[in-house]
Amino acid sequence: MLFNLILAGCAAGFLAGMFGIGGGAIVIPVLIYLYKSGGMDATEAIRLAFGTSLATMAFTGLSSFYSHWQRGNVELGWLKKLFLPAGLGATAGALVAARLPGAWLAFGLSLMLGYFGIKLLLQREQASSISPLFLRLHVAAGALSGVAYSLAGMGGASVVTFYLTKVGLPIRKAIGTATGVILPISLGAIIGFGVTAGSPHDWRWGYVDLYALLVMGICSVLASKLGVKAAAVLPTPILRKLFGVFMVGLASKTVYSLVV
Repeated sequence: MLFNLILAGCAAGFLAGMFGIGGGAIVIPVLIYLYKSGGMDATEAIRLAFGTSLATMAFTGLSSFYSHWQRGNVELGWLKKLFLPAGLGATAGALVAARLPGAWLAFGLSLMLGYFGIKLLLQREQASSISPLFLRLHVAAGALSGVAYSLAGMGGASVVTFYLTKVGLPIRKAIGTATGVILPISLGAIIGFGVTAGSPHDWRWGYVDLYALLVMGICSVLASKLGVKAAAVLPTPILRKLFGVFMVGLASKTVYSLVV
């Protein structure tokens, strides 16, 4: 189990640094497999995987944010506007997610994986444009990103990135600023998932696996730095397409596991 956690943490951190995402697409399927292989009930395994993954993103997001900050890719004004709504949205979403059937969460995850995977495959570079309507919706955008992250296990940073491009930020600054929003989302999810599963016990607080959190958190921080560096020298468009294929594949596998 330790080896799998190390691999998942490193992969999530590297891809977070490369693409400005949280890494839930990697961590959640791995944790679900590990917990179910250990004999855990499917619904309990899915909820624990969601809570632990979202908590891990605090480490990944903070490390990625710092790296993007050093490169001048963070717009503090917009980060301040989105920070609190994102955290509150994540807490509310986690409180709901902890009470939903595991199959619903898995299906939501597969939808998000498939959507963003196809989006990555079809994405093209384009000039940023400003939408006056979006300028007034920062509270809703922040809250939506938090709710999406808690209910689907991923997608919160992508929601923020999309929103920021609509208010005029260049794509690099949108991605960098979005990594800063991962931290309040993760903290909100920790609160929501942490208080919903009874009394704490060995290496677990609510729906947060503290052992997995520690291992993957450390690995993701180290790997995210490599991901940010790799983004500057490797053919990112090709890697983006490959990751899109990977996400669509994970979505298909998740749906398949629900119907068989």
